[in-house]
Amino acid sequence: MTDKAKAQGIERESQSGESAAEQLRQSGVNQPYNLRLGPITLRAEADINTSFNDNINLAKTGGISDILITPSAVIHARWNVTDLNSLNLNIGIGYQMYLLHSQYNSLLLSPDSEAQFNFFVGDVAINLHDSFSYQEDPTQVGQLSNTVRLSRWQNDAGIGATWDLNDIVLSLDYDHANLWVTQSVYDYLTNQSDTIAPKITVKINRTIDTGISASFSDVRYEQNFQNDYTTFSLGPFVTAKISDNLSVNGQGGGYFSNYSKGGLNGDSENISSYYASGGVNHRINAAFSESLTAGREFLPGLTSNFTERIYANYTDAWQATSFIYVAASLWWENLNDSEASFRETSNRYGCGLNVNDSLTEHATVSLGYQYILKDADPSVLSYDQNLVTAGFRYQF
Repeated sequence: MTDKAKAQGIERESQSGESAAEQLRQSGVNQPYNLRLGPITLRAEADINTSFNDNINLAKTGGISDILITPSAVIHARWNVTDLNSLNLNIGIGYQMYLLHSQYNSLLLSPDSEAQFNFFVGDVAINLHDSFSYQEDPTQVGQLSNTVRLSRWQNDAGIGATWDLNDIVLSLDYDHANLWVTQSVYDYLTNQSDTIAPKITVKINRTIDTGISASFSDVRYEQNFQNDYTTFSLGPFVTAKISDNLSVNGQGGGYFSNYSKGGLNGDSENISSYYASGGVNHRINAAFSESLTAGREFLPGLTSNFTERIYANYTDAWQATSFIYVAASLWWENLNDSEASFRETSNRYGCGLNVNDSLTEHATVSLGYQYILKDADPSVLSYDQNLVTAGFRYQF
């Protein structure tokens, strides 16, 4: 959240310009595919998921249940223009059908949908990218309650440059992002932003990287309910591979924002604080692995200038057999709005369990369960939700 610079398909580990170019070339050679059209390779997969949701409207009382059927398809395409220049396109399209409340049926565009063009200028790796999505799931926005959906288009286009100087890597990213909310009740959230994110990475040794990252953003809303604002963050980070089975990472620093005045949300609070996050990945043995992440960040507010979010997530995975894979998760987040005319504080708790069974090399069936509990003030924004899903995936 505080460091918007992303790898965007180019490996960021420290290496010489020549070895970086070789790694990019090898990534194209090793890209899996099942159809070749001249220089273009294609890979496709199809899914169908059926789920039962006992509270699609996220209500404290009067929850609405429904059965959802969601077929989808994903296409991965890659064109190796030269050994060092590649064009990548990933598109995931689905359609969500409500059997009892068809007025909520909708087309979906996966958040993983993106186009990228990677090339080199001397020893500098350049990445042009555009990611896009259309989503409606309201549970992805912790501040939401008492609604079936938040219909939103998102697009993030930008350019990134990485200059590898052996033990030091310099990178700079620029992104222009648009959020279009198509529901009239929430269209005041429609905005656009520009972000510049420089980063310096220092390779201490073969297993430890550290450095400093910064980010500057300017956010502008289409309507005058929310206040426009600028943010700036700066701080160190570190990643370390302790052993073949254990790795850790952490980052933190100052976070500052300045909001304009006059928005109808009645909020005049700015941010002069800190962000922090960290994680541990642990491979217990050949069959078990686990990870833990936690942190503090600031999110755009729903009816306020911002929402402070403190979170913790734990996941573990078990490769029960060569065909059966089991994953479980526990998470918690605390959400605290800034001083708007209408604000909320809440705690959300969640757990999940997923079982995947590989029937063949190409076909996989899955069964999953997810539970979310939100305890909010005011209490009318509280809810709990059970979701059971069965799915089938075929990779061509």
